[in-house]
Amino acid sequence: MDRHAATMPVHQVMTTAPITVHPMTTVTELLALFDRHDFNAFPVVAPDGTLRGIVSKLDVLRLLHPDEHFRLPDAKVIGATRVAEIMRPGILTVEGEDPVVAAAELMVSTGRRSLPVVRRGSGWPKLVGIVSRGDLLRGLRFELAEDTRRQAVHV
Repeated sequence: MDRHAATMPVHQVMTTAPITVHPMTTVTELLALFDRHDFNAFPVVAPDGTLRGIVSKLDVLRLLHPDEHFRLPDAKVIGATRVAEIMRPGILTVEGEDPVVAAAELMVSTGRRSLPVVRRGSGWPKLVGIVSRGDLLRGLRFELAEDTRRQAVHV
């Protein structure tokens, strides 16, 4: 990988308008989004666009934990549960100017499939995009194709 591919900023490969959910989204609504988009997780944002957490399929599966009598929770109760009750508020993020190699290293070391891209300031970070493993690999593929094209021109 050449120097440019390693230092390319995340904003060049991220999705700029990610699908998000709100803290008051129900699990029923969330499950429909999981089916429709086949994502593993959604960023949770407040009405002002600030990132409040992330909710994944695994977070929903945790709701299926039986009680002390080995009874499963009622499906209606699960469906009515709000994202705010099951989301993870402390999440790993990157900024748009961070190099893609930093996002890749964070994904590899944590096993995350995607990372919210934020703009930090005072208060809660503002969600500006999301970067997935696929986004990073597409960026790498594009850079490799450009390197091959440049080498062919110089030969």
